[in-house]
Order: sequence, then structure tokens, then C-alpha cells
Amino acid sequence: MLRGIAAAASGMIPRVRKQEAIANNLANSSSAGFKRDRVFLEDLSRAQVKLMKGEADWQMPPRAVTAIDFSQGTMERTDHALDFAIAGDGFFAVSTPEGERYTRNGHFDISPDGVLTTADGNPVLGTNGQLQLPAGTITVSEAGAVSVDGREVGSLRIVQFADPKVLVRAGSSLLAVGTGGVTPEAVPTNAIRQGFLEGSNVSTIEEMVDMITTYRYFESGQKAIQMQDETLGKAVNELGRVPI
Repeated sequence: MLRGIAAAASGMIPRVRKQEAIANNLANSSSAGFKRDRVFLEDLSRAQVKLMKGEADWQMPPRAVTAIDFSQGTMERTDHALDFAIAGDGFFAVSTPEGERYTRNGHFDISPDGVLTTADGNPVLGTNGQLQLPAGTITVSEAGAVSVDGREVGSLRIVQFADPKVLVRAGSSLLAVGTGGVTPEAVPTNAIRQGFLEGSNVSTIEEMVDMITTYRYFESGQKAIQMQDETLGKAVNELGRVPI
């Protein structure tokens, strides 16, 4: 009985993680370049049944595995000269106090000293370091060449990874290389769109349906624990009345 309660409880933890991921996805559904989290439950239903029957090690509960979905978001036209989107694979490289970071959010700005930055003030990297831009009309080619008043002053550094799964979240819309120290590859591109932003790849309807389904599973788990707890309490109380 105690194993059954432990199994039901351990099975609810991945559901909680999934609800948290869904809530975060919904909160960022309007964030440019945001990539949703997907939570994979390792055959949770079958594992829980086995745990209840004592056919598996109840001390090893099923796990929830979180992965970032890097599928392309929709292109949204802004006509803003400092908005950029990447059509296809690749990331903008950004310099931060914690080291180099990567993003799909191309909503950029210019600092008072003329450096191209993210909305958070982190310098956007070019192929030769930070991009220092003089005053004037800024244009960026599809290949990432940055020009001011028709004169080329640098080029955006676009990188990609053989396996994007090495990337982990590093706050807001930034990503960092996780354990393993993988080095990104700087790649040529013809996919930069000036005056556009890539929207989030979150489907609000899909997330809401997933949230309702997950909540129902969670609710079922709660009821299972409550029923087993009541059964255990009843067994203990009745055993206490057995005459000696």
C-alpha cells in the first residue's frame, strides 16, 4: 500500500514540471524569437501501472525530460530598421558579462556610444567583435552585411550548432552552451530579414489543451493518493480493534 502511494506521488511530480513548462510557454507566447519547452513524460502511464502492481522499483519514479523546440516561428513584419529575423537555422551571437550567448530575438537597439545591442543592452556580435555603428541610415543585407549610408561597416555573426540540444536557457530570450563546451560554427547565410521579427513558436491553443489534459491527469493522481491513504487509515484503525 505504501508503495502504491509512493508510486502515485512520484508520478505526479513530472506532471507538475509539465504544467510549469506550459505556463512559461504561455507567458512567452508573444515574445519575439521565443522557443517553447516541450516536456516528454517517459511512458508515464505504463510506468505508474507497473509501480502500483509492484512490478517495478518504486524508488525509481518515471522522469520528465524537458527539451527546447527549435522549430521556426512566424515572420512578423515591423518595418523597423533595427529588427531582424533569421529565416531558417542559426542564431545571433551576443556578448554578455557571463560570456557569449545566442538568441533568435532580433529586436536590437543602438547604445549611446553607437554599439548595436539587444533590447537588454548586451552587444550584438559581428564577425570582428562588437558592431560600432556611426550615425546614419542602417541597412542589413540578407547575407548579414551591415551598412550605414551605403558604406559597409561590418557583418552580423550568425552561428549554428550541429545539435541545438546542447543549448540551455540563460534568461529572457538568451541561450547558452550547456555542459560539454561545444563551440558554435560561424556560418554564411542569405536568410537575414531586416524589418522583421520571428514570432514565438508557441501555439496558445495547443498549450491550453495540453494544460487541461495534464491537469486532469494530476487530479486523477491526487484522487488515487487520497483513496489509498483512506484505505490505509481504515486498515490501521480496524487492525487496532482486532481482539487479542
